[in-house]
Amino acid sequence: MSFKSKRALRGVLGLLASVSLPPAAKASDLMIWSPVKLAPRTYKTTLGFRLPMAWEMSAGMDLGLGGAANGRIVRSSRLATFWGRAIDDHKRFSTVWRREVALRVDTVNGTGSLCLERSRSWAVWSNLDMSTSRSLNVNYAGARNAGNSVTATNAVTVAVPWTGTSVSAIGNLKDVGSMFSSSVSLQQPLTPNLNFSASFVDPQTLVPTGNLRVDYRIKW
Repeated sequence: MSFKSKRALRGVLGLLASVSLPPAAKASDLMIWSPVKLAPRTYKTTLGFRLPMAWEMSAGMDLGLGGAANGRIVRSSRLATFWGRAIDDHKRFSTVWRREVALRVDTVNGTGSLCLERSRSWAVWSNLDMSTSRSLNVNYAGARNAGNSVTATNAVTVAVPWTGTSVSAIGNLKDVGSMFSSSVSLQQPLTPNLNFSASFVDPQTLVPTGNLRVDYRIKW
């Protein structure tokens, strides 16, 4: 082999070595297996897999079954749902972007749903955080009496980290503009175990509805 050929070969090997390849995924990280006992005779299992791609992609199915005391299968406990999800997360400085596509198909009831969501969160100042999200939900009712629906949601949240205060505003547009609803909520921790919350539904109307709560949490 000539000197020029050896030099060219070393250049190609050096270029390949400089390219960072993703680490090989373990088989245990690619499989999803989550059996759960919901009741004394009711079980649910999630079985699926993950794909090592640029987007975090996963798919699988949920299986569930329940039995009565006499050993018969309870028809209302049957569960066979196929699902799939693709998530794209990336971060730059103090800003986090997230895109998600989720699909669920209930083979027992013949229903399905498709969700497209996009969100962003960032630090406006050192003592003020903000997040926004937009989503589109398409629900297919199948043989059920409820009709099919398309809902678009837009949400904005402003939070003060050092006080724990957060204010959220959510707007929902259902069935291509035929129905609109909105809500405004406030969260304020009073002590490490005491939290105050307030919410108002449809504040733009003349008769909005509201809810005030004070929750006390005990850990042991």
